[in-house]
Amino acid sequence: MSLLRRLLLSVTVAILAILAGTLAFSIGSARQYLDGQLLSQSENAVSSLALSLSQSANQDPVTRELLMMALFDSGQFREIRLVAPDGVELFARRQTQGQRVKGQAPGWFLNILPLTEPRAERAVSDGWRQVGRLSLVVGNQFASEALWASSVRMTTYVLAAGFVWALFVTLLLRWFRLVLSKEISEQVRAIGTQAPAEVSPAHSSVAELSSLVDVIDDTRERVRAQEQEQNQRIESLELEVNRDPVTRLPNRRYFVNELRRALNGDAGEAASHGHVLLFRQRDLQALNASMTRTEVDAWLARIGQEIGEVLAAQKAAGEYLQGQGQLARLNGSDFAVLMPGVQGPQAMSLVQKIRQIPQSLRISLVSGIWCRWAYALTDYGPSSSVGDVLSRLDEALMRAESAGHSEVEYLAYSPREAQRSATGEGEWQHMLTAALAEPQRLSLDVRTHAFAGSQGREEYGDAWLQLHESAHEGKGQVLAGSLFLPVAVRLGLSAEFDLHAINLGLHWLEQHASGQLIVRVSLPSLAQDSFLPELNALLKRQAKQDTQNTLSRLVLELDAHGVTAYPTELLAFCSQVRMHGIRTGLRRMEQEPVALTRLHLLPLTYLKLGDDFAAQSHDSPGSKNLLLALARTAKDLGLRVYVTGVVEKHTADYLVEQGVSVQV
Repeated sequence: MSLLRRLLLSVTVAILAILAGTLAFSIGSARQYLDGQLLSQSENAVSSLALSLSQSANQDPVTRELLMMALFDSGQFREIRLVAPDGVELFARRQTQGQRVKGQAPGWFLNILPLTEPRAERAVSDGWRQVGRLSLVVGNQFASEALWASSVRMTTYVLAAGFVWALFVTLLLRWFRLVLSKEISEQVRAIGTQAPAEVSPAHSSVAELSSLVDVIDDTRERVRAQEQEQNQRIESLELEVNRDPVTRLPNRRYFVNELRRALNGDAGEAASHGHVLLFRQRDLQALNASMTRTEVDAWLARIGQEIGEVLAAQKAAGEYLQGQGQLARLNGSDFAVLMPGVQGPQAMSLVQKIRQIPQSLRISLVSGIWCRWAYALTDYGPSSSVGDVLSRLDEALMRAESAGHSEVEYLAYSPREAQRSATGEGEWQHMLTAALAEPQRLSLDVRTHAFAGSQGREEYGDAWLQLHESAHEGKGQVLAGSLFLPVAVRLGLSAEFDLHAINLGLHWLEQHASGQLIVRVSLPSLAQDSFLPELNALLKRQAKQDTQNTLSRLVLELDAHGVTAYPTELLAFCSQVRMHGIRTGLRRMEQEPVALTRLHLLPLTYLKLGDDFAAQSHDSPGSKNLLLALARTAKDLGLRVYVTGVVEKHTADYLVEQGVSVQV
């Protein structure tokens, strides 16, 4: 309890005690006064009546009775008696309980504060002859009513005085709090929070607080001086903590904080929507091996400087950025660009301008090829979290690395998407290595698809590799290949998983004598020296025990980007598996139109197109011409063309007319 409350409580208790004592003494004094009045009234009344009865004219019994009856009928006396000297009762009148008029005073009050009913006696004589003895008892009914009325008035006054005191105490306490808040609290809170121009000299309206306000003013000045010194130190430390020492760009810590501010709306409502671009130098280790560290650092710093100039120019022109665009270096090979308030085509246009800088500044490696960049882009909204945004960027970047192209891999934000795994790369390494050591944790999810075209209906099983967290069937979570295979590519384990997938596909074909199965192979696996020899050994073992023509029913599918990114490795792979009777195909052909010029060099069986491209081919002249070129080239080379996904009927009819098989 505060000191002020204790003081007010003690004063309040004292006031209540005083009021209660005053009330008690006042009622007691009134009671004593009324008792004295009753006694005086009884003495006066009995003296007057005895004197009247002693007169010679009033010696007649009837007259005496009339005088005593007239006094009794006044209602002020409870009993009147006249007794002869020999004890004979000459006159007697008494008020019974039923004859008394019920007053306003309650019974509990009369029990607590009873009034006396005094008895007075006088002798009545006729000259020298004693007639009798007169006794009289005064009733206290009217006195009790007067005492009750007086007590009610006194109690009402005391309660009113107590209420006024309580109201006064409340107002006093509120006023004192306001004074403390204005004179003390506001002055203390203002220490270190106001600029010097905003601070005015403090003057207290209460004399007792003047010295304290002066002390606060002195403290404010000392704190302001210390604050300026600390701010200078903090600014210098922030430059060291939040900056990359090589490029002088903001580091990962600063970038994540800026992204969190944007998502929380601290940077403005417009900044709560936007895009984030993540790009990685895939050959930084090879660059460090072929160049000096100083040269590589200068090259990275130049890239950061030129991208920063692009962002500054867009900000100055007011074309795109609603907030402050932020370029940061997350680690040695990863850069990120936060684009708050940039939506739709504007984001793509800005990304293209940013992407041109790393592409134009590429350096040739010792092997003679240019260093490679991988790009990932995602958007965010107010309901996004930092973990979700970074997880989407990481997944999109892994897809770009897996595909091997230098285009921007875009992964859109969906408010209903499941929370993505935050497993670190070390945990991924442990999980994938354990899966390779326990092959029973890997299985195939086979989905059958049917295609219809001019050459009839065909059915293929589409195999997706999946990983079980537990080696026991039915226990643990099952991860689809789309979640862990991009990580396997980054960790250099894609060849092992592709070999496992092919081996599982062969077992599946042995169990399904009439089925055909498509197994996907990652392009980075082709670049690994051990992949083709191990695949050749696997196929030779299968050929020795093949009694159901499993190899001829197996189809290996690759991304069409390999035609331009891995031309030599892809040719060697297709030729090797062709020797074992295995067919090969390319998917996402519409994204690599340049591959049309090299299809005649590869022993392929089919090409696959996406349903989005196929749906546009009916209305878009560009898509239609590209589709016709694909269909004619495939026909000349004896290749089949398939469209994955479901398309509308009129589009399907048009595709069938062009010799393309559609999924049904």
